[in-house]
Amino acid sequence: MNSSFKVAASAMPRSLKTFGCLLWLVGISPVLIESDAYRYASFILIVIALIYYVKERDRPSSNWLAWLCMGWGLYVILRFAFIYLKTPHHDLGASDWLYAFPLFFPILGVAFALYETEMEKTIAAFFLIALCMLVVTVAIGMPRILSGEAVVPLIMHNQIHGAVACGLIFVATTFWLLHYLTSSTSKRTFARFAYIAAPIIMVFCMIAIYGAKSKGVWLALGITLPLLAIAALRYVKVRAGVVMVGCAAALLVVSVYTVRHNIDQTAGPTTQAAFSMISDFARSRDISETMTQAIQSPWTPASMDQRLQLWSNSWEVFSAAPVFGWGNQWLERWHQARYTSVSYTLLHNGYLEILVRFGMFGALVMSAILVGLGRSVWRACRQGIVPPAAMHTYFVCIFFFSLTLLSNSNNRLAIGESLSLITSAFGCWCTLRLREHPIARGDELSASVTRHQ
Repeated sequence: MNSSFKVAASAMPRSLKTFGCLLWLVGISPVLIESDAYRYASFILIVIALIYYVKERDRPSSNWLAWLCMGWGLYVILRFAFIYLKTPHHDLGASDWLYAFPLFFPILGVAFALYETEMEKTIAAFFLIALCMLVVTVAIGMPRILSGEAVVPLIMHNQIHGAVACGLIFVATTFWLLHYLTSSTSKRTFARFAYIAAPIIMVFCMIAIYGAKSKGVWLALGITLPLLAIAALRYVKVRAGVVMVGCAAALLVVSVYTVRHNIDQTAGPTTQAAFSMISDFARSRDISETMTQAIQSPWTPASMDQRLQLWSNSWEVFSAAPVFGWGNQWLERWHQARYTSVSYTLLHNGYLEILVRFGMFGALVMSAILVGLGRSVWRACRQGIVPPAAMHTYFVCIFFFSLTLLSNSNNRLAIGESLSLITSAFGCWCTLRLREHPIARGDELSASVTRHQ
């Protein structure tokens, strides 16, 4: 922690520390309960951080990443206001203002620094709540799961959101457990709790994901699990790790085989239609024609057909303004696209959501922010500032979530907004820590020589 914030945090009243921990729990609550409460909690954390930041005489100056975040947020707000004022109907778009969230990333990093010493217990409290909610909701839905019906895990608006949440919880729980299995400096009370709670949480997450019947999440998790297994092997001896991963894989294969008929019933038609599209594209080399044929085909499942129409419309709108996008004026153009019968304005692809609004320029800036934050987390781990489990949780959760964006606009949901605020706060906190660390000031070579002496 920056030395000035360390003093401020140590002098913080216990009541404010407890209140802050509750705010962080509410900030991540959309993973458990889909609501907008996280926005109010984040706003209060921002106010607390601003008060302490302004009071500090030795406060750190902003670096390029902080300026990029704030500059992008300001750009989004000013562009939104300009289009709103100049358009006859005062176009509001749909959730466009959410893309201004990077404006608050740096100050949330300060908020993270103020509550750094409370994070271990806050994380344990989160997993305790997740354990209770998973056990209750999955137990209630178990009869329907066993009968092959779709259920909504946790307290979510639909089963897709619940499946995404369970995937994130599963990844985080895995590394939470691995951290305590391999760390000798952690508090034993938290470690014992992790040994008991983590396996139960992971099993119930997998049951819930299966019960949610979300094909996009199944695919995203199927791609993520090998990456998770490779990362997990770094925590244990190779032989023991291979045995553990092998047993887990065997158990998963047996479980999938047991419910194979239900999986085929759920995902079979979509899989067949997808392979048919790939085959058609291989012959024609025309993606537009391939999508048109798939949309017109009676064999394309209804959910896939609607997504293809949405993606076709999105690409049409994006292609008309590929550099800077349409901003909050995009809905006006949307209603002139080819498939006007589709009723959704949620594009069911997180990347197209960005391209339609902000074009390639916006995608480039947001990618730069993400890379900058990721680099800070990676460097903080290399220098021993954060444990490897924290880094792996950060990257694997983002990887999993990025895969779910291929078929759903989860970045426009509460779970996506909350995830962006929490992970970015962590990344900006890592940036703060790196700036006070000797290696972060250009001593990489001397540190490397010291390590090898």
